[in-house]
Amino acid sequence: MDWTKGRGRQILIAGAVGTFALLLGLEVVKEEEELTVAELLTEAVSIALLVGCSACVALLSSRLREQEAGNLDLRDKVARIRESNAQWRADLADHFQELGAAIQRQFAAWGCTQAEQDVGLLLLKGFSHKEIARIRGASEATIRQQATSVYHKAELSGRAALSAYFLEELLLPPAPQSPARGDGLARPESAEASGRIMPG
Repeated sequence: MDWTKGRGRQILIAGAVGTFALLLGLEVVKEEEELTVAELLTEAVSIALLVGCSACVALLSSRLREQEAGNLDLRDKVARIRESNAQWRADLADHFQELGAAIQRQFAAWGCTQAEQDVGLLLLKGFSHKEIARIRGASEATIRQQATSVYHKAELSGRAALSAYFLEELLLPPAPQSPARGDGLARPESAEASGRIMPG
């Protein structure tokens, strides 16, 4: 039962009030002498504290159970996502290997050294110069120089152009669009039209 909202909270409050009234009534009945107002208030406060603490314990226990259930659901979702990702990678493993080999061949065709090829691959994977320097045990200045050499040999402007060179053909072609009224300039349909060499 959800004690934190709705009917569960109402039942908890009603139970706490009923318990308080019952305990206070029993305390009054069992006393042989008539209680003064001060004594009655003292007993009422003591009983209220006892009932309040019990209600808080019940509320916290319920919330902990709900949190545990939520954590289990979250762990199940994460496990399903990981399983789905693993299956996706397994299904495309051969294609990834082919793509990796094609990228290596293109780097070689550009005349990149092995070190430059390694840096180029890490750039394509999204690592920063600082991260690549740490991975390769080199200085950041060396990595920047090697990256610049890759861009120069490939005749590309930078990291974004390097990524686009290899990934552009993986994207679905955009839906054909009519040029805007008054726009007589034709947009390039491919990298060749924009003057950039595509892998052959």
